[in-house]
Amino acid sequence: MEIMKKYTFVAACLAILTLFSSCEALTDINKDPNRPSTVPTSSLFASAQKSIMNNLRGTGLSANTSMQFIQHFGHNTYTDTDRYLITSTGDWASLYSAISTLNEIIMLNTDPETAGTVSIDGANENQIAVCRILKAWTFQSMTDIWGDIPYHSTGSSDPDFEACRADEGVIYPKYASQEKIYRDMLKELKEANLMINTSATGFNKGDAVFGGDIVKWKKFANSLSLRIANRVKHKLPEATERITEIINNPNTYPVMGSNSDNACLSYSPTAPNEAPFYTYTIKANRNDYSITHVVVECMQGIRGPFATADPRLPRYAQPARNSGTIVGQPYGISAALASTIGADNVSFPGTAIYAGDFKEVFMEYSEVQFLLSENKEWDQAAYIEGIRASMAKWGVSTVDIDTYVASVPAANQENVLTQKWLALMMQGQEAWSEYRRTGYPSFLVMPGDVVWSGMFNGQMIDERFIPLLGDAMPRRLYYPTTEQNLNIDNYQAAVAAQGNDIMSTRIWWDK
Repeated sequence: MEIMKKYTFVAACLAILTLFSSCEALTDINKDPNRPSTVPTSSLFASAQKSIMNNLRGTGLSANTSMQFIQHFGHNTYTDTDRYLITSTGDWASLYSAISTLNEIIMLNTDPETAGTVSIDGANENQIAVCRILKAWTFQSMTDIWGDIPYHSTGSSDPDFEACRADEGVIYPKYASQEKIYRDMLKELKEANLMINTSATGFNKGDAVFGGDIVKWKKFANSLSLRIANRVKHKLPEATERITEIINNPNTYPVMGSNSDNACLSYSPTAPNEAPFYTYTIKANRNDYSITHVVVECMQGIRGPFATADPRLPRYAQPARNSGTIVGQPYGISAALASTIGADNVSFPGTAIYAGDFKEVFMEYSEVQFLLSENKEWDQAAYIEGIRASMAKWGVSTVDIDTYVASVPAANQENVLTQKWLALMMQGQEAWSEYRRTGYPSFLVMPGDVVWSGMFNGQMIDERFIPLLGDAMPRRLYYPTTEQNLNIDNYQAAVAAQGNDIMSTRIWWDK
């Protein structure tokens, strides 16, 4: 069919234009456009899900940046990134490529000439809605990392939304303001929720998140709306209205109701579909990530507001090889001191975290409960339910959960948000964003703090946390150099609007 040739040719053009725009396609540019092959939308969707998560949870945007900033991870060998000397900020082009793939699925399900053919993979409206939800999650992650970025909307014709429009001649896309992006994401998710037909099928193949369960995608959409609205409720009055609308209308806007609703990407214990952390540690023979002393001391009841030992700690951290006990990596020390202490004397992340089939989280029930607690004036029941959900998700026994929650102090801002920080283990980008929004947890290591005391090079020292770049936790990451080289005019316009392209510049919702 002619329309199928058109979409395949567009995808090829997108791949060619990767060097000039903030989108690319997965299509092989060497394919003969006169003999196109049709890829099932289920296969396209499977590819997009994996690409998005692999890039956002890779070293450049997670293990060496956000997981370090929020002090869940520290390096036991190369400690430069602990001290904010960042050399890589992830694969921007691959994220836009995945978004282009989601757009192609939407186009195929929208056009009358192809909608009937691709409906074999799931109801048209549900395929479209699911792609809009995943686009919103991806764009929120990206804008929270960089600030103003090129943006694409399914339901808006705003002229500032120029990403992924190479087929329309937009080779050098504008950067949309973060304010506009947040407003549109809330609109996209609301429309996607209302678009979903729960009587019809979702993706019947290729959905590694919910296995095609469209009701769970609906719950994810509204849960994500809560997160997004909560992030900017101090900036946008309509965000507070959206939170109230969701809370007061559970039938129209259902949210996650248990851990069975968690939005997680399932990986495989075997090649080529292992989880990102497994890939860049076990497969790469790397052992340089450890759990920080900040996390360990908090969960031991030494640091922060909780005095009772947290039963998740053995899931988060392995015993140090030499001592057989859990020992946190001193955060932010010099590489020389880290080498002297030795990797075998501090705790690696828990064995479950290293699993090839580890489930990477888009969003989970425990976070929803903490969001509800915050927006119900620090509600006690939702706070306790959030703790219970996180512990159950990590495999803690019911007896141990009951013992712990019986001892925790009552819900308030510090306690709820500190528990949220603990529950967001392995979700460094969200934990980092929450810290930037709230300033919690209040006990993270600050520049100048003593992080280790002992004998080093023949003398007693107090090792302090001294950043190598800047003087505080980064508020964003800098744009990739490809944008500076190839999209210079729009890059410069974004910098002029947002502030210098440095890590201390605060993004819109952080000002």
